[in-house]
Amino acid sequence: MAALLTAMLMASPALGAYDVSPGEVLRIILSHLTGNPPGDRTDFVVWDVRLTSSAMAVITGFALGVCGSVMQAVMRNPLADPYTMGVSSGASLGAVLSLVMGISIIPGLRGDASVMSNAFLLSLVPMAAILVLSISRRMTDTMMILCGIGVMYFFSATTSLLMLTADPTQMSAVYSWNLGNIGVGYWDNLPTMAIPTALCTAFLMLSASKIDILTSGDSLSHTVGVDPFRLRVVSSLVVSVMIAAIVSFTGTIGFIGLVSPHIARAFVGSRQSWLIPASGLVGAAMLLAANDAARVLGSLPVGVITTLVGCPIFFALLIRQRRSQWI
Repeated sequence: MAALLTAMLMASPALGAYDVSPGEVLRIILSHLTGNPPGDRTDFVVWDVRLTSSAMAVITGFALGVCGSVMQAVMRNPLADPYTMGVSSGASLGAVLSLVMGISIIPGLRGDASVMSNAFLLSLVPMAAILVLSISRRMTDTMMILCGIGVMYFFSATTSLLMLTADPTQMSAVYSWNLGNIGVGYWDNLPTMAIPTALCTAFLMLSASKIDILTSGDSLSHTVGVDPFRLRVVSSLVVSVMIAAIVSFTGTIGFIGLVSPHIARAFVGSRQSWLIPASGLVGAAMLLAANDAARVLGSLPVGVITTLVGCPIFFALLIRQRRSQWI
């Protein structure tokens, strides 16, 4: 999977309306690594547009795949995905507050910085609500899902209410954001996405054996000394932070986090120490392929491509797999 992803990443910058050969791509990359960039139009297209976009797609797809695998395990639900806890609806409300109302939660920010900061902060609100509610009672996996759904509907209704005051230009910007779009990446944004993804993935990998126990039920978890409530809340919080760092840059990209764990499970089984990285690699490859297709087809929103392709794949997996293979 890693080898396939590497090959796709090498071929990706050569794909697009502007014709660039693989040899030119390699020459430009080597020139930047040696400190002698050519600085022409081809260099700009390859290095500043396509390569950053491809790297952003890989980081985003990897994070979605990892989070989807963990959410399906800790919630013991094959339909869980990274947005189950209401992260996407919170991020959407944050983007609308900035794009339509001109409100920035962090004073002084404007433009893209305001949109991203609002989306990041409000995407964490659903998890904060679950943490507050969990103080009074220990929430089960079903209760956490229902709480996330409740917050999601509230945020969605608020977003729809605010959209009534939007003009056509603002409506278009919000619509594009909600569809999910890698677009043109920026080198400065990549560390902000990659560092939380790496740290959160490392934590989840260290917790992989406990997550395996959690999939067998709360009773068995208690028997072997694992607190299912604490592990479920901590894992969900880590997933929320990782997804918040991603969705604030890309918007909501559907089906990657839902489908990639099921595809990876067919190859490596359900053991989380294998499934977590495998799901990340599958998600990265899927989103990179979708991003390349969107670029070739004329800069379509990548979220449209992932949904159109991911839905038939999911139905095919649903029909072929046995119920015991889902978790």
